[in-house]
Amino acid sequence: MPKPDDPARQSGVEREAGAMPSETVKTAFLGVASALLFVSGLLVTEAVGEVALDVDLKPFFLPYLLIALARYGVPTLSIGLGAGIGEGLLDVFEGYELDDPIGFLGYVLGFTVFGWYLNEIADDPTAVRSLSVGAILGAFVQALFEGFAFFIFGSTAGLSQALLSVVGNTATHGVVLGAIPLVLLYPVVRERVGTRLA
Repeated sequence: MPKPDDPARQSGVEREAGAMPSETVKTAFLGVASALLFVSGLLVTEAVGEVALDVDLKPFFLPYLLIALARYGVPTLSIGLGAGIGEGLLDVFEGYELDDPIGFLGYVLGFTVFGWYLNEIADDPTAVRSLSVGAILGAFVQALFEGFAFFIFGSTAGLSQALLSVVGNTATHGVVLGAIPLVLLYPVVRERVGTRLA
């Protein structure tokens, strides 16, 4: 005879409630992993400095990789928040600027748009084309926020410099340190990790 706390006797609601902590822990883990990976990557790429006025190198492929391995929804948001918080913590140590909150929103929305495109729009979220288009789209969204902040708060920024910032950051974040490393690393990491993050 099964015991009262036996999983076979639990209702679906009780089983779901029992599964909640593991989902919560997994989601929190993804956010923390995203923050740590993104900060680690930023420490390397920011040593290079800006490649042009308000155009820099940011390792977007690291949060993208986590999002591609996890499912869309709360995990994607957690990864975006983790990356934004990681960038924000570095900003505090490097010197906080008025445009930092706008950049934070750009990170969260950019990474969320990547996950949305990959899992809701793309025919095959594992295809090179899907990963590339999603990476560029997510970087473009983030670059729009950065360009807007640069236009509003930059003392020397005009509209043309802000537009160059958007185009340049879309290229560096979305292609150079977005789509290219993502497309190369995703199959290798997916084979090793499998669906454990989903």
